[in-house]
Amino acid sequence: MNRSLTATLRQYEAFDVVAETLHFGRAAQLLGVAQPALTQQIKQLEAEFGGELLFDRNRRRVLLTEFGETVLPEVRALLRQAHRVENIADAARGGRRGRIELAYIGSASYAGVLGRVLKTFRAGTDVDLVLHELDMDLQIREIVAGRIDAGFVRLPLSGVPDVLVTRDILEEDIMLALPRGHRLEGAESVRMADLCKESFIFTHLGPDLGFAACAYALCSDAGFTPHIAHRARQFTAIVSFVSAGLGVAFVPASVARMAEVGVSFVRISDATVTSRIGLAHLDAPTNPTLRRLLAILEPIDRL
Repeated sequence: MNRSLTATLRQYEAFDVVAETLHFGRAAQLLGVAQPALTQQIKQLEAEFGGELLFDRNRRRVLLTEFGETVLPEVRALLRQAHRVENIADAARGGRRGRIELAYIGSASYAGVLGRVLKTFRAGTDVDLVLHELDMDLQIREIVAGRIDAGFVRLPLSGVPDVLVTRDILEEDIMLALPRGHRLEGAESVRMADLCKESFIFTHLGPDLGFAACAYALCSDAGFTPHIAHRARQFTAIVSFVSAGLGVAFVPASVARMAEVGVSFVRISDATVTSRIGLAHLDAPTNPTLRRLLAILEPIDRL
């Protein structure tokens, strides 16, 4: 029956350094221990090996025995593996190694914030990054259920569990998308009072969630209730509906970068709110990679 060894990594390290220096005094200095303590570690290791001597030592020299020569390569391989485990554990603890699943809304990608954050996050790491494009209502459900670590969302969030928190990442102005030939086309800016009789295209979300909450707040602050002719899940579809002449729409400033034929974008001079993109996550994240992502988020940008 094979004996179970109880030798420690410190004893193996002591053996390795003495084998390298062939001098107990210098080895003790390198290891930062007293020479008697080092000698005791070697004796304990030899006892673990059934009393086989690792070194032939006398007053003039220290040499490896044949037994020591035989086990030394395996000891060094063991120490290399132990160091590798420590390095991997350190990287995982610091969020530089591991796995993270993130959700995002489509408008976070063309706002530029998604690419910027992920590029900074992945630099110098070995993280398995999994991305899902999901509507905000689905993101909230998946994050709360623990199936996704975090999600890029449009703020504000309301009516969500208290365990869900957000971090602001980007703030941008809200603009008005107009079809070509609209009476306000060509204006340098518009006022909210000019829009009270317009037909609007809104997102599919309710009046207290995400960009929809911002759009409803704009109209409420201006003293009117919007007439919503159509709804759509994505800003790309909303802009396409505007192009088709189905109505006008409030959109984040980044959407104005879309080169959609038949649509013009106009600044709202008296807008009372802005649109914000944030990262939603549980309030006590246990995933080290998520904690690292939160730590590197830059101060809020403005578009």
